[in-house]
Amino acid sequence: MLPAAKGAQGIFYRKHNFSFPAHMNYGIYFIERILNFKEKRALVNGATGEELTFGQIVREVLSVAASLVGLGIRKGDLVAVVSENRSEVLTTIIAAMCAGASVTLINSAYTAGELLHTTNITNPKYMFLSPTAYKKHHETLKKLTFVSKFCLFGDSSSKEIISYNDLANKEADFTNFCDYYGRVEVALVLYSSGTTGLPKGAKVTHANLIAVSQQHDFCPDKSALTLSPLCNTFGLIITLKTLVNGKMVILLSRFKEKQFLETIQKYKVQSLMAAPPLVVLMSKSSLVDNFDLRSVEIIYSGGAPLDESVIKELEKRLPNLRVLQGYGSTETTGPITEETVADRRQGSIGKAVQGIVIKVVDIESRNVLGPGEPGEVCVNGVILFDGYIGKPKSEYFDDDGFYRTGDIAYYDQDGYFFIIGRLKELIKYKAWQVSPAEIEGVLLKHPAVKDAGVIGAPDPLAGELPTAFVVKQPGAEVTENDIIEFVSLEVSPWKRLRGGVRFVSEIPKTGSGKILRRVLRDMLKAKSKI
Repeated sequence: MLPAAKGAQGIFYRKHNFSFPAHMNYGIYFIERILNFKEKRALVNGATGEELTFGQIVREVLSVAASLVGLGIRKGDLVAVVSENRSEVLTTIIAAMCAGASVTLINSAYTAGELLHTTNITNPKYMFLSPTAYKKHHETLKKLTFVSKFCLFGDSSSKEIISYNDLANKEADFTNFCDYYGRVEVALVLYSSGTTGLPKGAKVTHANLIAVSQQHDFCPDKSALTLSPLCNTFGLIITLKTLVNGKMVILLSRFKEKQFLETIQKYKVQSLMAAPPLVVLMSKSSLVDNFDLRSVEIIYSGGAPLDESVIKELEKRLPNLRVLQGYGSTETTGPITEETVADRRQGSIGKAVQGIVIKVVDIESRNVLGPGEPGEVCVNGVILFDGYIGKPKSEYFDDDGFYRTGDIAYYDQDGYFFIIGRLKELIKYKAWQVSPAEIEGVLLKHPAVKDAGVIGAPDPLAGELPTAFVVKQPGAEVTENDIIEFVSLEVSPWKRLRGGVRFVSEIPKTGSGKILRRVLRDMLKAKSKI
């Protein structure tokens, strides 16, 4: 991996030698790459044991793409996919791109209101659904008048709903297939995580996806297991990147602890793509010791910061393992910085990845900052998205074309980055700014704490008071005062839990593991009215 470089005025970048095909279509690029691995096992459903080779993926993608063209799909049309993790999600994405369409991925766990909000952003013409998603959203789907055709993964018993299996098994003439390869700039519309409000539709281009596929591979020649939803950037981009490099991916659609550990043992999984809550659970779970997990060499975690104590605890339990962190966003088609096995620094989220330019600026003056000075992370480069649907770029980009992430971080003299928190999430206690992530890291050190989330409770005198929501370990006996005193011994006075502790059954999070602090704030408001 090339060393990170520091440009003028504290701007960081990493040199790259990306090559782009003339057709500039990621679907075609994906097929061209995986044709090199025809006989290798590519996709495995960890729950059912169903498998696809790379060659079978190619055949299925081409059949579906030809069928879509036959159904009337045209360059620039939008295809929506609403499903839990399953192989058809990936084959549909690539097939739609090959047919000239753009694709949007919608979380099947969305409420009716969230589904309506996201589909109204993009107005998809075609919609693919899993049976589970179709059953859940059946009534809402009737309101989507802009959708001309619905397709059900598997077989369909309704004449009004197209069967995916019929599309995938269609005999097609591919002689002139390249005639309906459509070059469109926008390949995907992905939705921002919505941690501070409703999701926005981010336009990811074919160039973005092709470039990300050529970035440094954090786990070369290693099979990977993921249960991160394919509808979010972390789950999708790393899965596509793993496949395009000829490595097997095992998919699980939901987390069941015993099944998850059994799958690792059965397939001798070498790398895990895991949101932070899963890493925390593995560091504390009593079941881990009952399974042979020696095959696992790397856990790649992203979506939210991991406390160093959690990493050390898990690496102590599994000596062959290394936990690597990455920092990224939907808007950068995945990673902004990442660690490697050979290049880690305690507390850091690594160095700039290939294809990205980073600067850290003062929140008020917007001046570029030096080492050790916290400010807002702003990014540019070939992997940067093309803006949000229906939103002017001036709202989110600075005058130099850098995307303003809203994340607060600093870098050291060697170019390692350290995340402090979100600009909108920082708790303002009197004249101090308090990072919720820092306090959450302290809370997770307590043996009775399984999970935690921190927000600021409004206060007329102080502005906001650090307040914790805590999930207890099963059978643990701990009081609010125990937690408050524990934190007080670990942090500066202005970071103490002056807003108290609320014990809850779970911490609300996005699929990528980010804490939904707006939900915690709603919970706090609701409790204050009782």
